[in-house]
Amino acid sequence: MIVLFGLAYLVSQLAILVTIDPIRSDLLRLQCFGFSAAETLRIFRAWQESGALDAYRAHFILDDVHWFWYAGFFTALLGRLFERRGVTHRLDWILVLPLASGLLDFFENQIQQVFLSTPDFSTIVDPLPLISTAASDLKWLLVLIYVGTTVVLLSGRRLAPRGPRMTGARSNHG
Repeated sequence: MIVLFGLAYLVSQLAILVTIDPIRSDLLRLQCFGFSAAETLRIFRAWQESGALDAYRAHFILDDVHWFWYAGFFTALLGRLFERRGVTHRLDWILVLPLASGLLDFFENQIQQVFLSTPDFSTIVDPLPLISTAASDLKWLLVLIYVGTTVVLLSGRRLAPRGPRMTGARSNHG
C-alpha cells in the first residue's frame, strides 16, 4: 500500500506542480494569507487578466483527489514506521493527521471552486475566504507535524521512550 499510494502521490504532485506553474507564487499567498474577499479578488482578477486563471481551474482536476493519495501514503508509511520503531500508543493520534489534513484540503478546494463558479467572482464574499484560508493554514500545520514525525522516524530517532507496542490487542502500558 505504501508503494501504491506513494507512486500515485508522486505522480499527482508532479502533475499539479506543472499545472500551477504560472500561478505558483500567488497560490501560496492565496492559500495561506487570503483571509479577506478583497485580497482573494485581487489575486483572482490578476490571474484572469494574465490568462493564468485557467491553470488554477485546471489544477482542481488533480487536486480534488490529491488529498486521498497523500493521506493514504503518509498514514500507511507512519503506521509502518510506528510499528517498526516501537512508538508508544500515546502518539497514535499522529496517524489521524494525514486524513485530517486531506479533508481540510478537500474542504478548502470546494470553497475555492465556489469562488470560480461565477464569471464576475460574485461568490467571493467574506467570511468565505477567511474560512478557506483557515482550513488551508490548519492543513499545512498538520502536514508539518506528520511530515516532521516521518523525517524523525526515518532518521532512526525515537519520538518517545519505548513502551510495549503489541500488534492486535493494546497494552495497558502505552
